[in-house]
Amino acid sequence: SQKNKTIFLINNLDHVVCIFHERRVVGKEFNCFVELLMKQRELFVEEELLVGFSKMIAFVQQTEPHLTSKGAGAATDVNVQVVESLVMDFASSWKSNIDQINRDVLSYFSNFRNGMEILKQVLTQLLLYYTRFQDIIRKVWRNKPPAFAKNLVNTTVILNEIKKHAMAI
Repeated sequence: SQKNKTIFLINNLDHVVCIFHERRVVGKEFNCFVELLMKQRELFVEEELLVGFSKMIAFVQQTEPHLTSKGAGAATDVNVQVVESLVMDFASSWKSNIDQINRDVLSYFSNFRNGMEILKQVLTQLLLYYTRFQDIIRKVWRNKPPAFAKNLVNTTVILNEIKKHAMAI
């Protein structure tokens, strides 16, 4: 699968970068491997988030440009039932999905430091997507938040959970 290829590349690129670092190799070659590693990490982050949060991510990616291009009039095009379903799904599964991401990421990468950096990237990207999701809800229901808004998970709660995983070193 594409995800397995990305994991393979990250592990091997990280190994090369570590060897270069140990032997104090600097310059264009070193920077090239570091850039490749960063690019593969970014690909992995997006891939990993799709496992538990694909519907919310797709909604954010599809709705944001629509709201930006059409302005306030686009708010009426947003399906209330879809948004409510996304809010309820996220509220019921975000914590278990984060726990699963934590287990998966730490098992995929042979270098613990590399795995922890990637875990932080994945969880930070999740928080960014969720913040964007909340912003869409605020824009669409500017004057009166819908009843399901009470089920939105506070970003501070998510941030605290992320810190717990980051501190578990």
